[in-house]
Amino acid sequence: MRHFLCVASMCLALSCTTALAAPVACAVKVGWQVLGSGGPELNGRAQSGHVLWIDGKARAVFDAGSGTAVNFGKAHARIEDLDVIALTHLHTDHSADLPAYIKASFFGERDRALPILGPAAGHGFPSVETFLQALFADERAAYPYLGGFMRDGEASYRIKPETLSPRDGDIAVVFKNERMTIRATPVKHGPVPALAYRVDVDGHAVVYLGDTDARAPALVKLAEHADLMVANMAIPEGGDDPVANALHAPPSRIAALAKQAGVRRLLLSHWMVRSEQAMPAIRRTIASIFSGEVLVGYDGECVSLDASKGHDFSRDHSAIAPQPGASNASRSP
Repeated sequence: MRHFLCVASMCLALSCTTALAAPVACAVKVGWQVLGSGGPELNGRAQSGHVLWIDGKARAVFDAGSGTAVNFGKAHARIEDLDVIALTHLHTDHSADLPAYIKASFFGERDRALPILGPAAGHGFPSVETFLQALFADERAAYPYLGGFMRDGEASYRIKPETLSPRDGDIAVVFKNERMTIRATPVKHGPVPALAYRVDVDGHAVVYLGDTDARAPALVKLAEHADLMVANMAIPEGGDDPVANALHAPPSRIAALAKQAGVRRLLLSHWMVRSEQAMPAIRRTIASIFSGEVLVGYDGECVSLDASKGHDFSRDHSAIAPQPGASNASRSP
C-alpha cells in the first residue's frame, strides 16, 4: 500500500510538472490565443486577455487581466516581439497584469518603444495615459521603481501611452505597421469608457469586443466579414441583474451581431459563474440565431486563422481616417 501511494504521489507530481511546463505556443502562421477566459471572479480561469500571433511571434496583446502575464510566459511568448498592447477599458480584470508585463520586460532584450493603447477618461476613470502615469511615473506612483520606462533614456525602451478617443459611430485606425492594422470604435459598457478593436493581418480579421452591451452604432461595420469575433459571455439570457444587464450583452444580442456582420466564427470568453452554469442554454440560444462555428474559450486556446482568407476591410472603408497620433510602421522592426 505504501509503495502504491508513493508511486501515485510521484505520478501526480510528474503530471503537474508536465502540465505546468507543457508548451502552449500558438504555432500557426496567424493565430489568436486566449490568455485569460474569465472575468473578475476567482473561478479557476485567468482574467481577460488575448494575444495575436504572427509567424510564431506574439505581436499584439489585447487586455491584461490577472493571470494573463503568466499564461503569456507559458505560451513561450516574448515581450521583445510585441508591437503593441491594446486595452479595451480599465477595469481590473482587463488591466491588472500590465505592471507584470513591464517588470518582466526588464529581464528581456526589448529595445524599441512599446505603444500601449486605451480609452480616454470619463466617469471617474482616467485616460490610459494618466493610468500609466499613476502606475509608474507620478510622484506617488504605485510602482515608481519602474518609472524609467516612462521617460526617455532611463531604460532600454520607453512605454508610449496612446489615449484613443474616436467619436461614437466612428472607426479609427489606431495602429498600423507592415503586417497588421488595428482599428477601434467606442462601445457601451455602462458608464465605463471602453473600446472594441479589429485587427487585420495578412487578409485575416479578428474583432475583439471586450466588455460591451453590443449596441454601439459602428459595431456591425467593425465586425464585417471577420474571420473571428471574440465576445465576452458574462451574462446568461434573461438575467435579472440590472447592473450586469447594463454592462454586458446577452447571448442573443451577440449572436445577432455576428449574424448581421457576416462573421465566420464566434469565440466566447470572459466566462463567469452565472454564465458558465448556463453554458448549454447559451450555446442553444446562439445556435438558433448564428449559423457559423461557435467556440467556447478556455485559457491557452489557440484559434488558427490560416484556413481561409478573410475580407479586405480597408478596401471597403478606405475613407476611414487614422486616429490622431496612431502608431506606424516605423515603430516595428
